[in-house]
Amino acid sequence: MARDRLAVVVPTLSEAEILPELVARLIPTSGKGAEDRADELIVADGGSTDGTVELARRAGATVVQCAAGRGRQLAEGVRSATAELLLFLHADTVPDEGALAATRAAFRDTGVVATGMRQRVDGAGVLYRAIERVADVRVRRFGLVYGDSALAVRREAYDEVGGFRDLPIFEDVDLSRRLRRLGRVELVRDARVVVSPRRWEKDGVLRRTLGNWMLTGLYLAGVDPCRLARHYQPHGPS
Repeated sequence: MARDRLAVVVPTLSEAEILPELVARLIPTSGKGAEDRADELIVADGGSTDGTVELARRAGATVVQCAAGRGRQLAEGVRSATAELLLFLHADTVPDEGALAATRAAFRDTGVVATGMRQRVDGAGVLYRAIERVADVRVRRFGLVYGDSALAVRREAYDEVGGFRDLPIFEDVDLSRRLRRLGRVELVRDARVVVSPRRWEKDGVLRRTLGNWMLTGLYLAGVDPCRLARHYQPHGPS
């Protein structure tokens, strides 16, 4: 069976320290395992000053540059993609071996319009395990795929719902909610993404988690994400 081509889009803002691990995972070093690698890797940069752009280009990624803002960066990245399937990853989220192949396989079910991966935070502690379970339930039960759960979507479905909006935060939730109207959003059980714990380590696991949940609740209640963005801390040094 012919496989659909897969484009991976990664928004960045000064991620030179952490990006190499993800790039090495996505770009094949030989013809082996092509099903589990990206056919296109697009880095959508929002103004990095630490060599992120140069690093991505040397590795073979297509680099798109625009003003900072995840929704805007992701939308610009998609405009450079030609593949039938789109996968969106944060720079600090790395799919396990086999995860991309399992994601491709999930889309062979024509009723599936989008998918997420099981999440694993790369840190010890019961709170991290709880965060993982909540993330997986959110995808499986409610079809809401955050960026660190590896949102993937058919290009035709992405275009039909209008793609990413120019939102400073919750661009992934906004897109997921519109995609649910077209078909199923599936949690791919055979696919896992490993997430860096750096954002929780920076603010404290409990404080960061409760803060994120509070912002999510306000967003779902209708508060303007531009207002909420003032209280949101980005993932990494950016």
